[in-house]
This record gives sequence, C-alpha cells and structure tokens, in this order.
Amino acid sequence: MKKFLLATTVLASLAFVASAQAGDGKIKIGVLNDQSSSFSALGGTEVVKAVELAIKDFGGQVLGQPIELVSADHQNKADVALGIARQWLDKDNVDVIADVANSAVSLGINTLIGEKKSIGLFVSPLSDKSTEADCNGRVVAWAYDVNSMVSTTVQALLDQGNKSFFIMSNDYEAGKAQEAWVEGAVNAAGGEIKGKVRVPLNTTDFSSYMLQAQASGAEAIVLNVGGTDLVNAMKQAQEFGIIGSGQKVAITFLHQSDARAIGIDALKGARFSAPWFWNMDEASHKFGLRMKELTGNGPGWIAAGNYSAVTNYLKAVEKAGSDDPDAILKALHEMKIEDFFVHNGTMYPNGRLIHDMYLVEVKNPDEVKEGDDFFKLVASVPAEKAFKPYADSACKIGK
Repeated sequence: MKKFLLATTVLASLAFVASAQAGDGKIKIGVLNDQSSSFSALGGTEVVKAVELAIKDFGGQVLGQPIELVSADHQNKADVALGIARQWLDKDNVDVIADVANSAVSLGINTLIGEKKSIGLFVSPLSDKSTEADCNGRVVAWAYDVNSMVSTTVQALLDQGNKSFFIMSNDYEAGKAQEAWVEGAVNAAGGEIKGKVRVPLNTTDFSSYMLQAQASGAEAIVLNVGGTDLVNAMKQAQEFGIIGSGQKVAITFLHQSDARAIGIDALKGARFSAPWFWNMDEASHKFGLRMKELTGNGPGWIAAGNYSAVTNYLKAVEKAGSDDPDAILKALHEMKIEDFFVHNGTMYPNGRLIHDMYLVEVKNPDEVKEGDDFFKLVASVPAEKAFKPYADSACKIGK
C-alpha cells in the first residue's frame, strides 16, 4: 500500500512539473506588426511602447508569473508574418499574439491561431473575416472593423446630400472590403457610383487615379487607402486642385500619424469615423500625455487599442486563475469591458468586441491647443448602431 501511495505521489509530482514546464512559468505576449513599411507609422513601434506601458501598469506579473514582451516586424508580408507566428507558438511559448497589422496578414495568422488553439488580440486589421466567415473563436477583434468605420463616414456624406461617388481603394483585403461596403451603402441609399479604382500598396504616384476621380464628376471621392498611400493621395489631390473645388474628398478613416504627415491645413473640416482619439476626453488625454513622454507624439488608436486589449487580457488571466487559453478566453468573454479606450463594450460569441464609435472632424489650425491636437468630437455612435448585430454575422459560434 505504501509503495502504491509513493508511486502515485511521484507520478502526480511529475505531472505537475511537466505542466509547469509546458507553461514555462511566464506569460509571454507577442506584438506582431509592420515596423518598417507603409503601415509602420500607424502603429509599429508605438504599439510596442504602449504594450510595454500596459505591462508596467499591471505590475509586470500575473498569477505570480512574470509578463514578457516580444515583438517582430512582419514587413507587411504575409509569409514573413506566418513564419514569425509559427516560431512563436511552436518553439517560443508565446501565449498571445497582439496587433497583427495588415488585414491580408491577419487571415493567415487567424488560421494558425485556430490550429494551435492559442489566442489572438487583433487591433489593427480592418477586415472582419477573423470574426465572420473565418471565425474560429480564438481571436478577439478589439478596435474596429470595416462596417463600423465605413458605414459611419458614408452615412455622413449621404446625410449632407451627396448622391454620386467615386471610390478609390487599396488593392488588398481591407481595401476590397471597404470598397464593397461603400458601394453597398451608396446603392442602398439610392446613390450612384460614378467609378472606382484599386491602387497597389505603397503607391507613390496617384496622378492617374486622381485624374480619373476628377473626370468622373462624382460629388464625393471616397478614399479607402491608408498609411503613406493616404498621405500621397491627399497631397496629389491638393496638387490637382481637387481639394476646395466642390468635389468632396472623404476619408473612411484617418490615423493620428496621417494627419501629422499631411498637415491639418489640407484636412481641416474632413470627417471620418474612429474608435478613439487621444484628446477626446480626460482619461484619453491622460493616457495620451503618458505616451507622448515615451514617443514624442500624441498616440493613435492602434497603440491605445493594444494597451486596452493587453490590459484586459491580463485581467482575464487573473480572473481565470490559469494560463490555459480556453479558460482565459472564457473569462474575457464574461468580463465587462470598460476603460479609457472602450466604452459600453460587449463581446459577441465570435470574438468581436463592440463598443461606442465616434464621428470625428479635423480641426482648423486656430482650434489647436497643443501639439498633435488634430481632432474634435462631432458625435458618439452607440455600439449597437456602429457594429452590425450578431444575428447578421456569418459566424455560427453560439447560434
């Protein structure tokens, strides 16, 4: 009997040690994004700084385990991103992959995370496929999606009486999705699409595209381009005299870094939808000033969204009392999400976090009160209006 008890105790001890080794005694967070190409200014190393701050604010540990941050530049290349993510999950014991800039990149990472039963905190991707047609229940989409960003902007244009549109979109996953949403919203309202064109990522010469848009006679030109492409497009819209000509140039979304690069003289009065901006209220401004101390700039919503997502992930680890991915996801879905970034947050079964969105306007230069003070709030859009209802989701989880 004593031998049996001893054997049982030894086996139990070995099982415990194996379990501890499998978890490697730490919570490891991987930030995967573009740090050197066209989307690097939108998040890039600013996101890394924000996540470092989130970990510091959490105390640097959870459940008695240290929190470790790793980051990598995927260079806007899906194959590079997939290779990094596979290394992280297979060999480096990364517990969660955060940010995942570039919608095309996010598709492969979503599939890999599903296969490995890991967790993804997607902040940057505009595409909603990870929580819609390709949902696997392992990814949480934190900040926005194509519906919440595009519908608010297009509806504002329609409300202003614009009836004809020209659509210019980046030729990749998110750009195509935005194009479809704009077209659908305009057609549903009885408007007319005068033309549309897709432009490659990292385009430097927009002259032919702008001439097409100008010649179309559309009342509004909708730009579904981002990063350096948006900077180049807006500068050439100015050069061709489109800005101020009567044709409205609308932006489905505008990042803090875009406004900094283009200059608010060229953007003043432009409206767009956003999940957040750094001086929209006292709590956001406080976070923004802390980030300014670290980077020298007012932060964009991608950095803020990653801070929020990682902080709430760590709260979920604490709530679950375990580093088991399934237990953490369950806890995250059960939590009330409310912080400086997320207001009225509710998580759908597919991992889509819905929350209030905002219609934002670029300030006139004489309204600016401090550096990087580019935007002002026009209206809040309740979560249930900004995001489509889960009943309309293509995802079958929980249905």
